[in-house]
Order: sequence, then structure tokens, then C-alpha cells
Amino acid sequence: MENKKEYILKQVAQLYMRHGIRSVTMDDVAAELGMSKKTVYQYFKDKADLVEKVVTNFLMKDEAFHCEENKGLNAIDRILWIRQHINNMLNLVHNNLEYDLRKSYPKVYKTITEYKRKRLYLDNLSIMEQGKAEGLFREEVDSDFMARITVGRFLLVFNPDHDLFSEEEVRDIRLFDQVIDYHFHGVCTEKGLKYYKQQLNNVQNEN
Repeated sequence: MENKKEYILKQVAQLYMRHGIRSVTMDDVAAELGMSKKTVYQYFKDKADLVEKVVTNFLMKDEAFHCEENKGLNAIDRILWIRQHINNMLNLVHNNLEYDLRKSYPKVYKTITEYKRKRLYLDNLSIMEQGKAEGLFREEVDSDFMARITVGRFLLVFNPDHDLFSEEEVRDIRLFDQVIDYHFHGVCTEKGLKYYKQQLNNVQNEN
């Protein structure tokens, strides 16, 4: 039964990423899965329960920081790898899932926001400390301060509700590129900045 439930969650997560949450009904879910709505309700009591389980089991388990590919990278390449992961997600997700959550499922939205805040802080703190040890980031930069300000910057800049940037700009990888360029120029040593520019040139040539 658990394997079946996990299969449903995985398929529905993909459905939400393609079409958004609010526009997908339980009838749509049943049709996508090729089963009756009654069968779906054997696993989830209602749509709110389904949404919460999808977010908890899949949308909150973002592997951008903790996948195997990321583990052997230096601090700068970790951030550039995350950049590529975000670019892939922007191409895959054709709607604003967080907007749907915020409007229709505020409890779930609060849960995912708190998760993101904690996750971003801990991972940016780890990257800062790693970068210092590798001689890529300046020793005098306060890692805790930089991790917290990075969290604030991402939560503010990448939320179109704050009217700093439009939804179109937020969904454009060029905005993320400008943010990390600003970040690297603030924290990198001369060695780190040189390495970053080399890697940036490689990324641009690939594109």
C-alpha cells in the first residue's frame, strides 16, 4: 500500500509542476493515474491532504544541495551546480506552485517557507565555511551573517509579491545569475574570483 501511495504522490507532483495546484482537480488526478477517484480517496482524505503529502514528500526534498554529484565540488562549483539545477526546474515547472500554496493552502505554504529558510541558512553556512577552507572565500567575512543575509535576499528577491521583480523576471535564470555574481564579488578572494570567472565563462560558452 505504501508503494502505491508513493507512486501516486510522485505522479501528482509532476502533474502539479506541469499545471499548477489550483487548476488540478481530484478528477484530473484520478484520470492521470488511470484509477477511480474512490481509489484515490483510499489513500488521501481530500485534496488538501493530497497537497500536503505531495509537498512534504517531494517538493520539500529538493536535492540541489545534497545530491551525490554535489558532494565532491568546491564551494563555487556547488553554487554553480545549484544554478544549473534551478535552471532545469524553471524549464520544467510552468507555473507558480508557491503562489497556489499561498493562496489556497496557507498552512502548507508556511511549512514549506520555514523549511526553505532553515535549509537555505544551513547550506549557505556550510558553503561559506567550505569556501574559506579552500581559500576561495575571504576569511574575514562573517559566515553566519552572510548565510542569514543570503536567505533574506533569496526570500525577498525571488518572491514577486514584494514587487521588486516581476514573476517573469523571477522565473528567468538571468536574475539568479545577477544575484550570485553580486554574491561572489562580495565574498571571494582574488583566487576565488578568478576561478569563478573562469567557470562563468565555461557556463556561458555552453549556453
